Amino acid sequence: MDALGTVATGALLARAVEPQSGKASLAAEGGACRNCGAVLAGAYCNQCGQKAHVHRTLAAFGHDLLHGVFHFDGKIWRTLPLLVWKPGELTRRYVHGERAKFVSPFALFLFSVFLMVAIFGWAGPTSRTITQPLSAAEASQTLAADQTTLAQTLKALEAEKAAQGTRPQPWLDAELNRTRQLMQQPAFVQPQTSPRLVADRQLLLQQRRAEIELARLQAKRAEAVKSGQPTAQIDEDIRSVTLGAKFLQGAASTFGTEAIQVDRLTVDLGIKPLNDLVRHGLENPQLTLYKVQSSAYKFSWALIPISVPFLWLLFFWRRDLYLFDHAVFVTYSISFMTLLMTACVLAIQVPALETLGAFALVLYPPFHMYRQLRGAYAIGRGGAALRTVLLVSFSVTALLLFAGFILALGLSS
Repeated sequence: MDALGTVATGALLARAVEPQSGKASLAAEGGACRNCGAVLAGAYCNQCGQKAHVHRTLAAFGHDLLHGVFHFDGKIWRTLPLLVWKPGELTRRYVHGERAKFVSPFALFLFSVFLMVAIFGWAGPTSRTITQPLSAAEASQTLAADQTTLAQTLKALEAEKAAQGTRPQPWLDAELNRTRQLMQQPAFVQPQTSPRLVADRQLLLQQRRAEIELARLQAKRAEAVKSGQPTAQIDEDIRSVTLGAKFLQGAASTFGTEAIQVDRLTVDLGIKPLNDLVRHGLENPQLTLYKVQSSAYKFSWALIPISVPFLWLLFFWRRDLYLFDHAVFVTYSISFMTLLMTACVLAIQVPALETLGAFALVLYPPFHMYRQLRGAYAIGRGGAALRTVLLVSFSVTALLLFAGFILALGLSS
């Protein structure tokens, strides 16, 4: 029901921004318009656009609701085939004035985004899955896998100590002791059927490996300082590992475990306001994740102004093109990518279509960009191919900028 409500909300919002032109003309109703009083000469008032026939039945109200959510005045059936296979023709025809035949770019964008959110909410993992207990065989299997990983970690440390010979390595001895102590904890001795306890154990394992890597980097930095060598790259690695350990701590608090202790790890990204934002987010990771997810679709429109300048760079010397043209191109393109992702998520739910959905998600977007560039801007194959490569890289950059924007909103709010 929540997914259906999301779809309906997106469709109604799209309907609100969709122009009313291009409707089929019905027989003249005659009389005066109930809204403005003008003389009627058809099914709609030529002054204010209101329908000549007004209803007051509950059935007609329900029809209007379904019509507004799902129909799009029939334009959707003319728009979608062109969007999928001839996106360049759709973009060019809309830019050059054929507006009444097709769903406007922003209306389609709104509907596609809300549809994607609804499908992801339905098809994505839910909290109910973590409450299902494991069978005895599954519990033993997961324990054996975690024991093997931890044993390999210990073996690697012992090999590293043997390679050092008699040279003292206090950090290595300390990490060896901590790893052996972890192997003796009940979580790594007794199988657990509770998914939450299994998750806690795996988080402990990942945390142990992160602490080992951090200790190794700190020892490496101490040697570099002692020998007068630069430490900039080592410091960057330390910040990355520290941040990863902090996110593991956040994941641990999401599951409710209190066994992971990383008090000796501190986040230092080199920018104090950014450090404060990360710490604030890690204090309540579930709330932060909710804020990020909520902001992602509420501010999804920001992808359009972020992407338009990149597309303009591909044609900045052409005086016959306007920013409006690029905005239509970008909005139709993002709408298609969103619908494609939604369709692929649905396909992945069916085992027989899983491979097809994965391939379509990876291979079709560049081909779609190529066809849209050729058709919309009337360029040759070589120019379209070169611009497709650049547009793919620009798209990744735009997505990273958008992700940073959404993450900043989630952490700061």
